[in-house]
Amino acid sequence: MSKLTRERKNKTVNRILEEARSSGLVCNRAESGNGPKCTIGGRVLSNFGSCSYMALETHPALRAGATAALEEYGTQFSFSRAYLEAPLYGELEAALDTIAGRPCLVAASTTLAHLAALPVLINDDDVVLIDQFAHASLHMATELLKGTVVERVRHNRLDFLEDRIKAYSKAGRAVWYLCDGVYSMLGDFAPFAALRELLERYPQLHLYIDDAHAVSWIGKYGRGVALKELGDSERVVAALSLNKAFSGAGGALALPSEALRRRIRNCGGTMVFSGPIQPPMLGAALASAKLHLDPSFEALQHELHERIRIAREAIVRHALPVATEDWTPICMVQFDSAERARRTVNEIMARGFYCCYSAFPAVPMDRPSVRFTLSRHNDLNEVARFVETLAEVVRPRVAQNAAAAVAF
Repeated sequence: MSKLTRERKNKTVNRILEEARSSGLVCNRAESGNGPKCTIGGRVLSNFGSCSYMALETHPALRAGATAALEEYGTQFSFSRAYLEAPLYGELEAALDTIAGRPCLVAASTTLAHLAALPVLINDDDVVLIDQFAHASLHMATELLKGTVVERVRHNRLDFLEDRIKAYSKAGRAVWYLCDGVYSMLGDFAPFAALRELLERYPQLHLYIDDAHAVSWIGKYGRGVALKELGDSERVVAALSLNKAFSGAGGALALPSEALRRRIRNCGGTMVFSGPIQPPMLGAALASAKLHLDPSFEALQHELHERIRIAREAIVRHALPVATEDWTPICMVQFDSAERARRTVNEIMARGFYCCYSAFPAVPMDRPSVRFTLSRHNDLNEVARFVETLAEVVRPRVAQNAAAAVAF
């Protein structure tokens, strides 16, 4: 990106964020609450903005795990992992191996996992194709791939993707496709059935999937959708989050072999030079992993799935203009005007609910949105009431848009 283009983008982003800040929609500080309710500006709001989909952050087992690690190791274990790591790392990775069904390598965050893995996995002569809506951390990580061809491809357009794979495969080049398992700003799944077909047709194709928003709530032991659908492939790497629904700290790479785990551990820059996850949060992550492996965990997943069902059926019933029909806990109601989206969020908050305003660069410039998420914190009646309230607020806006279009 040229300096001028970067300056223009920064000015645009700064303007959009300042408009949202002045509307009271971003950069707020919670005065209390982290669960079903949160208090902002003196108002107690029902929380439909959290990414803690499984609502485990206050679970007694995770609290106990963090406390035990704090008592054993204190607030930090201040060594480079290249030299010495806390014993909890080994226990956590062993538990994650079982959850994922393949070797896992823990990193200090999912972003740092990308930064460690991609320069090791991808060679200079390889080609990278990345979905335009893949998480920003993936796009950031590709900037480390100096000399490697990196192309953005249109979101979930497998026809375009196959054309590029076919062209590069004819030249004998390995092709890496980078995407999300669940897209954090659209709420849709990657097209896994079609991706499997591409893997079968093109032996040069490899997939690297950021599955941060699918971990815990879907798949056996909460391993996520990428491993649920493609975990049997040796040409698939999944990046997982131990934050969000997992409610611990850090990220992990689910890898097809032990040899690859060791190579990234040895050569990944952020594995060598970044600080470790501190003991209390390692303890919480380990406790969460053990909970995921407990037979009772599937019932917790079903609780969230019931909330998703109620919300998604209500969305269809009220004909809300959402980005996707996929049954995930991330829902995006799209507008053609940032001002209308901001007014909608403000009105929703005035009626007692917290949800999020999403604008460029998180979403395309012409798709400002109201983003709401579902978690086990939200009781069933509250989910139904929220969607009903949202529909009451959105319907007049949609009618206004339609009238304006006819008048034009």
